[in-house]
Amino acid sequence: MMTSSKFLTDQQLAERWHIHRKTLIRWRSNGLGPDYTRIEGRVLYPLAMVEQFEQTNTITHTEESA
Repeated sequence: MMTSSKFLTDQQLAERWHIHRKTLIRWRSNGLGPDYTRIEGRVLYPLAMVEQFEQTNTITHTEESA
């Protein structure tokens, strides 16, 4: 459940992740990346969902796996 009302545009998210905006567009068309919403034709990424996606996709190396 989302508790934050803060959103990022696809341009802001692309800048945050240092990727091209077109990458996010491609991911959306392929069902990849964080959840998003469309409001009046604008694609917006809830910050809480972006942070959850980042946490879920964080790879932690341990001494055993190194």
